[in-house]
Amino acid sequence: MNSNFITLKSFEYELNCNCPERHPIYFSAGDILTIEEERRYVDGMGWYVLITINDEYNMFMFLEDIEHLRMKGTICAISDLDLRINYLRFKVNEALDTRDKEAFLIFSSELGKVMNLREGLVS
Repeated sequence: MNSNFITLKSFEYELNCNCPERHPIYFSAGDILTIEEERRYVDGMGWYVLITINDEYNMFMFLEDIEHLRMKGTICAISDLDLRINYLRFKVNEALDTRDKEAFLIFSSELGKVMNLREGLVS
């Protein structure tokens, strides 16, 4: 079963390899990461999974790194975008009800970003 994630924030991922050079991969907000079926176990390091980036590039990513990015809110499952939008709408309305200008500005800005990402998926 493939799992699709979307990047909510831009980030740089450092490829783990036994090379003297750095190999960073740059992700932009809105990139689609598809976790494929293929997995590899590397002794002393752990599980790596094959991911496809925007249906263009493939690479192996450390499974714990994917979970860490998800927990930080850097990526989220595409299926969770609607839940995130509902939550942010609730927080915007709550800030309006309590007249909390600072919270309103924070949550409305985040809501706008997430709505733009969602609209980008439809186009």
